[in-house]
Amino acid sequence: MATEKIFISHGDLILDNIYNDNLELIKQDGGGCNWNDLYNLSLMGEKCYAIGSCGNDAEGKIAIQSLDNAGINTEHIIIEEKSTNIMNIIIPNSKLNDNSVLHVWYNPITLKYTMNFSEHLPVTLPSALNDKMLYVILDKFLPVNLAFIRNITTPKKICLDFGHIRFFEHFTKQYLTQFLDLANFVQMNDSVIELLFERLQIKNETELLEKFNLDLLILTKGKKGANFTFKENNLIQTINLTPSKMIQATDTSGAGDAFFSTVLREYAYTEKITSAWVKSTFDLANQASRKVISQLGSRIEN
Repeated sequence: MATEKIFISHGDLILDNIYNDNLELIKQDGGGCNWNDLYNLSLMGEKCYAIGSCGNDAEGKIAIQSLDNAGINTEHIIIEEKSTNIMNIIIPNSKLNDNSVLHVWYNPITLKYTMNFSEHLPVTLPSALNDKMLYVILDKFLPVNLAFIRNITTPKKICLDFGHIRFFEHFTKQYLTQFLDLANFVQMNDSVIELLFERLQIKNETELLEKFNLDLLILTKGKKGANFTFKENNLIQTINLTPSKMIQATDTSGAGDAFFSTVLREYAYTEKITSAWVKSTFDLANQASRKVISQLGSRIEN
């Protein structure tokens, strides 16, 4: 029986180019919500594997090195003759709010498109991971991602992060349902919930949890906290929690990823989700979010 827990993610590596208001490049670092989650989990002491692709360029080398530096296994990253995906992050000089940091797929100076998703991602699990207990993190919902998780026969929990509308807005209810039918833990934020519920023809969080038999559903709301929806004593509950402490943010980019990865680790090591577990986990996740937004970049500095 599988006992060792392994956290994995699948997709294209992403490099974050961070600009200030004057469009001066002030930092480059690995990015992408799913890869940020792996990075955070690895720093927490968990075994993590990156499975995917990046370009044969300087940006790809930085993206891989960032994962390597955190102790993530990158042996299963394919190097392709393409440009590595770049997320362009523009941070205003004025006081930040939840939506003031811009994330764009075009270089803000040249206006060149900077996302080049691979058509050749691996769709089979490395043999070294057979018979492990896997926690699979996905924040993108392409057919190749679906093929990958369907091909996993070892024990697994599928953990989905609906963080950006652009990653699911073009997909039908029937297609998205294929991911959710396999899911165990789902996080979404308040910028995507309206479209996601409309697309799925879902009225509320309770209906989503029940329809797809999820263990845990989280709605993050920035400074307003988060809703945790789960089953306790066979009854669906939603607990709305707000942060007890607020800080002035330097960069809000990685807040949701720090929250997700912290909750995921707690989820992986609990036998039962209870109201008490939710409250203690929220405090830990909120503490991690405060740490990452106090610095520049979307990853907790190693």
